[in-house]
Amino acid sequence: MTPDEFKGKVALVTGAGGGIGLAEARALAELGAHVVINDVRAHRGATEEEGTAEEVAADLRAEGYSASADTGDISKEEYAVGLVERTVKQFGRIDILVNNAGVLGDGTAHETDTDRLMRTMSVNLFGPFWTQRTALRYMREKNYGRIINTSSGAGALGQSSTLPYNITKMAVLALSKTAALDNEHLDIKVNSICPLARSVMSREFWDSRTHVDPDSVDPKIVASVVAYLASENCSISGEVLSAGAGRWARIVVGKTAGAVGSFDPAQVSTVLEEIMDVSDLKILRASRDQYDQDEASRSGAWVPGQTNPHSGDA
Repeated sequence: MTPDEFKGKVALVTGAGGGIGLAEARALAELGAHVVINDVRAHRGATEEEGTAEEVAADLRAEGYSASADTGDISKEEYAVGLVERTVKQFGRIDILVNNAGVLGDGTAHETDTDRLMRTMSVNLFGPFWTQRTALRYMREKNYGRIINTSSGAGALGQSSTLPYNITKMAVLALSKTAALDNEHLDIKVNSICPLARSVMSREFWDSRTHVDPDSVDPKIVASVVAYLASENCSISGEVLSAGAGRWARIVVGKTAGAVGSFDPAQVSTVLEEIMDVSDLKILRASRDQYDQDEASRSGAWVPGQTNPHSGDA
């Protein structure tokens, strides 16, 4: 990418006061975007890794980049909607939205109470829902936009004892996928990112993994993928990319060939091996591709025996 890759573009990054969000905001600013820094902190955090939106924006401006701040809590609908609207009013556009802000949510499936789930959902799901919905209305008018929503391997693949977090991060995948399909006829790309990197929330986890090379969980690894997904050259939408721990990869949901026929309940066990067999797994772009093989080919779904159209992506 060139130093002016995003010249003239306006990017909004939530939760950019430290960690992954800060790395993402910096990467976009370094490539020429004006970056609106959002963070909920009103005061500097406990470590040097945590700053306020004003402090981060000031630091970027001092280095010669274009940045502004908007402090507030995206778990509040009025603020989240207003954040996007202010960005457009002040700068005339919003080209890139990176929904990074999030919170942890511990709890088992049998112990989590409703309040804990709702608190986690308000930040991790409703916040991105409100900012994405508002941004899409402007992006659709311009026939251009790039949205990157932050999910997690815990949401995509599962993890014990973090039910509220897992639910919200799985829901983010649906948030992205639906937006991608609803806008597939426009030059609007919506993708999810699953970071495996050291952030403000995860620093204790990674610090305790002394066998992991610290450089392999540098947030810059995530920011590089996000910069691609935010670019005009981004060729994918509705995808889930994992970044960190020394690897970039694609996370997919597939459907096996399964067992064909009409069965009664007693027969399920007799065909279970066929149902579970992944040797003929198909990666489908949308639910519609389950019913029409021709539609699957048109929409870019990968079918065994064909070249994977996305094999060259990050």
